[in-house]
Order: sequence, then structure tokens, then C-alpha cells
Amino acid sequence: MVKNSLRSVCMNSQHVNAAARYGTTRHSFRRSLPTHVLRELPRQEPEVVAALRRAEERLREMEVRSEPVNLKRITMQDLRDFLMAYCACFMAVMAFIA
Repeated sequence: MVKNSLRSVCMNSQHVNAAARYGTTRHSFRRSLPTHVLRELPRQEPEVVAALRRAEERLREMEVRSEPVNLKRITMQDLRDFLMAYCACFMAVMAFIA
């Protein structure tokens, strides 16, 4: 009797440890699943990784930066538009907080 209970405890602890490696809980259904079902999945599929690499290569080939801004070309209307948008956003945030 003692040997059987000890064996079941050992088997359960091994199963829980194997399941804990994959970030599972101790739910009875998940515990009943085989460990290959609970394996960690890759974060991104190989097709996605390949597409990201192609996009990075294309980005390196392209000239993405724009010309630097000439501060002499900023007009008073640009300044008014910026201040109006800034104040509107500030008022919206203050209304949300209040």
C-alpha cells in the first residue's frame, strides 16, 4: 500500500514538473494531455521571419530620411497650428483626468 502511494506521488510529481516546464497549470484536463501537445510554439512562423528580413533589406537599400527642416521656413501659421493642436490635446487629457 505504501509503495503504491509512493509510486503514484512520484509519477504525479514527474508529470507536474514536465507540465510546469511548459507553463501549464495543474488543471486536470491539461494534466491529462501528453507533453508534446503542451510544447512551446515558436513566437513567429518562418514565413514571417523571412518577410521581415526581406523588408529590412529593402529598407537598407532605400533612402528613408527626408531633408532637414529649415527653421527659417517655419511661418507664424505653422506656429499657430501647432499651439492649437497642443492646447486641444492638453485640454482633452485634463478633461479625461478630471
